[in-house]
Amino acid sequence: MPQAPSKARTATADEIRQAALEQFARSGYDATTMRDIASSVGIKAASLYNHFDSKEEILWDLTRAAMHELAANRDDALARLDPSTGPRERLAAFVRAHVGFHAERRYQAVLVNSQLGSLSRAHHRKAIGLRDVYEASLKAIIDAGVAGGEFKVSDAPLTTLAILQMGTGVSAWYRPDGRLSIDQLCAEHVKLALALVTRGPQ
Repeated sequence: MPQAPSKARTATADEIRQAALEQFARSGYDATTMRDIASSVGIKAASLYNHFDSKEEILWDLTRAAMHELAANRDDALARLDPSTGPRERLAAFVRAHVGFHAERRYQAVLVNSQLGSLSRAHHRKAIGLRDVYEASLKAIIDAGVAGGEFKVSDAPLTTLAILQMGTGVSAWYRPDGRLSIDQLCAEHVKLALALVTRGPQ
């Protein structure tokens, strides 16, 4: 019967993940070596292979975790709404969750948005699949708003990407000690998103 991982092993693996996350986000995947990651947590590079088979496996582990967390934030936000809540409120909840994640989890956001190309072909395909499902969930809200007459959108796929990219960009420039709190940042993005779907083609 296989033994459960010890607490020390789990803690070390978590430290490796955090160190790799920070270095991948700051320096890029290609510029970061296994030796760099090992040095950050005070172990020898060879010891990393007790936890991960390769640097790419660490990247995939981090990417998958970040994408699942992003989706979970969205699910939690939408689950708090009454089942009868309309598309306008559902869009607002989605945008708050999306922007909040990219403001609060900057390293994860940068990793997902800039390092997917460094994944293996199989892992890249899985990551794109997760991304497509996430994008489709926003498009479904927009489609429902159009069908119900609340939204005026001529190109739902383009509008979906515009709203997502607007929120994704937050990870590149937002600073918690800046002019806007995260709540204010989310509120402003909700206004911008609603403006995109309610003004109609010009």
